[in-house]
Amino acid sequence: MRNRYVIVTLHCLVAIAVSPSAYAWLRPLYEDALVVERSELIVIGHLKEGSIDYVPHSKKPGEDSSGVHHARLIITDVLKGHAAEKEIPIIIHYGLTPLVGGYVKRDTFMIDYRGGSAEYPTNIVEILDTGNSCSGMPPLVKDARDDNIWFLRRRSGTYGREVGTGDLGIVDPEDLRPIELKGYFLAYLSRNPQTEIQRYQWMLSETENRAQRYLDHLAVQRILKTEDVAKRLERLRGFYLKHQSWDMKQEARDAIIACGAHAAPFLMSMFDDPALAERRGDIILIFREIRYQPVAPKLVRLLESHTEFWRSAPILDGGWNHGRDEKDQENRNRIYTEVYHVLYALQTLGDASATPAVRETKRQWQQAGLHSDQIVEECDRFLNKYDPKKE
Repeated sequence: MRNRYVIVTLHCLVAIAVSPSAYAWLRPLYEDALVVERSELIVIGHLKEGSIDYVPHSKKPGEDSSGVHHARLIITDVLKGHAAEKEIPIIIHYGLTPLVGGYVKRDTFMIDYRGGSAEYPTNIVEILDTGNSCSGMPPLVKDARDDNIWFLRRRSGTYGREVGTGDLGIVDPEDLRPIELKGYFLAYLSRNPQTEIQRYQWMLSETENRAQRYLDHLAVQRILKTEDVAKRLERLRGFYLKHQSWDMKQEARDAIIACGAHAAPFLMSMFDDPALAERRGDIILIFREIRYQPVAPKLVRLLESHTEFWRSAPILDGGWNHGRDEKDQENRNRIYTEVYHVLYALQTLGDASATPAVRETKRQWQQAGLHSDQIVEECDRFLNKYDPKKE
């Protein structure tokens, strides 16, 4: 694991001291439906007071320290699976850290959530996502001593990423949710999840985006069964434009790519629509992914038009991406992205006829004020492949 210093504050109430051996990563987002599906046991329960124990992982000299927390979970209700006992041992895997009374101290880190307040609840148990380099606060639930929803699995390995055979436990932030969402999660276990989720989508604001992703996913799955490719693409349009995603994949976008060259007229209509200019950069990349070579001349013309734009665009203090106002700056950023994506796509779709436009782009972006190593590097990649002069 890489060494990293981390200091986090929240509303001036949190002080965290982390040693160089502490490590955080970018956590993936797990969809609610998939969390329900993968969980061996889903229960309403609360931690037994005083039951939390820290167990360090075994390590060799020089290796970073890590560990898990063992605790006892008292089960109030079972939503999925079977629990033979009302009290079971669980593991809180590395990356999720329980604080008792707003404070925890280990060999490699210290977290003080109290902010110097003498009135902080003494025995409150808050579980933080300390494994996420993007966020770790606020706690997953208000107090783990109260009933909450626990999504339990048997896992192993330092990060809990491997299948295990021991005690059940939680690994990801999605594995512990407030009890207020009980009805919402029961909807995923119902005979007709779509209908039930539609109800809870509007009843609980906390679930709206996550519930909508599920409903959109079901809609896209139905669209994929459409045999007529043109109709399938048109039905995918709205989902593509709203950046629909599911299980960390751009589902609608992937479905368009799967249509191959059949998607070209559909993509071209969006490419030429001024109202969809903000999507043009991504559409260029899709043309590349479906290897639609006939679009190459259009991309070259776009590159030439952007060269003309930068010839007349004033370069203000701060460089090319500093506009006169917010709208001008957004336009500059969009055009820059299109230049970069065109150059990237032409490496797959282009031929020597694009060489003059690429050479001019390279000269332009080598200038002071407009300089961009990123653009120049993409120009060089194209020229090394297609320019017979190899300038």
